[in-house]
Amino acid sequence: MAGKSALRRALVVVLVAHACATHAGERFRDFSSDPGWEGINNRIDPSITHLVRQDFGYSRSDHFGNGAPGEIGGKVTRSLVPARYAKRIEPKTLNDPLSASGKFCVPEAESGSALNFGWFHSSSTGWRTPNSLVFRLDGNGGRYWVFFEYGTQNYRTGGMGCFEGDRYQTTTTPPERADGTVHSWSLDYNPDGAGGMGEIRFQLDDRKYEVAPAPGDKEDGAAFDRFGIFNMETSGDVMTAYFDDLVLDGKREDFSEDPGWEGIGNRTTFMDRAIRPHHDFGFSNTSIAGGAVGEIGGLVWRIEAKSPEQTGSYADILGPLDLKSELKAEGRIAMTKAGADSAVLLGWFNAETRAGSPPPNLVGVMIEGPSRVGHYFRPVFSNSRGDSACEEEGPLLRPDTTTHSWTLHYDPGANGGLGRIMATLDGVKSALDLKPGAKEGGAELNRFGLLSFLQGGHHVEVYLDDLRYTAE
Repeated sequence: MAGKSALRRALVVVLVAHACATHAGERFRDFSSDPGWEGINNRIDPSITHLVRQDFGYSRSDHFGNGAPGEIGGKVTRSLVPARYAKRIEPKTLNDPLSASGKFCVPEAESGSALNFGWFHSSSTGWRTPNSLVFRLDGNGGRYWVFFEYGTQNYRTGGMGCFEGDRYQTTTTPPERADGTVHSWSLDYNPDGAGGMGEIRFQLDDRKYEVAPAPGDKEDGAAFDRFGIFNMETSGDVMTAYFDDLVLDGKREDFSEDPGWEGIGNRTTFMDRAIRPHHDFGFSNTSIAGGAVGEIGGLVWRIEAKSPEQTGSYADILGPLDLKSELKAEGRIAMTKAGADSAVLLGWFNAETRAGSPPPNLVGVMIEGPSRVGHYFRPVFSNSRGDSACEEEGPLLRPDTTTHSWTLHYDPGANGGLGRIMATLDGVKSALDLKPGAKEGGAELNRFGLLSFLQGGHHVEVYLDDLRYTAE
């Protein structure tokens, strides 16, 4: 028996040694201790904080001139920390008809403020929000826009704004004034509409809008067990809004007395350190990506092109390498949070040309994608001239804390000698073939690690462990 135990221990040692073995020119990091990598603008100054005040729920006020007190609402602040006030409802899905109507008013809307009102699930977190069907009030400094939107269980999203055209930045429709004006609204979902794809109808005062979920989104599914107010989970400011005369699935909600809805984080004040555009990533004594304690990662913001000095990176010093070299990397990854319009870069880059979208001198992966699908894990490239390319799609990485294995391989001889970058996530491949002349543009690569993306947007929180990568 003792001999068998010794044999098992010896086998474990052999397997571990094999897992940690590195080939010439490779490095392996299990982050069991701080690797001492170079961090530039990757940690928020401890003195930088933002006061978050959540103060919403049932109120004995009367902002609607009904002559009797009783309504729901108050001050709602954007924050990565969830806050909500909602009624528990019988479980619903995208196969069920849904209907709600009522009135709302917005007395105050700071720039960068927002809130959501509608159906969601008790487990729903993040923005865009999975398992949700809501209308969103989006503040813009004394004014606000109105959107209605949905999110499936797998982070597929869609919707539209209550204005002419596709973008509020270019529409001729003026925003609503945050002056307390009372608006009527209705939000209805018909699962049999649009030829069975489902149809969402929203009415704001006398303006009517409708949209069908994208093909496959109804089948992807969504589950709802709450209806009410919840904050937009990204950094931002305060909106004050109230709701009354609510009719939910044909039943009128009575706010003449406290309805006893569930409140989570809706009456609190705290100092928040998750503030755009202040990154907070690097070595971490956690094990979110799996394995033993110790990994790298954290909160990374997509930053404005006009502020390249806000670029953040955390990387190992190596090389220099170039596009004549074969490059390989692999490891484990998990994403815990992600806002819409967010991204992070992973791979080889140059410390002197870190800023860009993407920056020059880059061979790696971009974790980013359109809001309608979430975040692709896809190859990205840029040579020393700034000639860049990114594969259009790739396997999806979702902010659900699931651990994934990944690989990255640049083969300069593939694609007829033009070069190819291949990325995989749990074995699902995404390939980027370089165009003629791209490799000849050259690249000097002297870092490997995480890098923020230079284009305005929001956040991702991602963690990596057990990294193996070409270093020389």
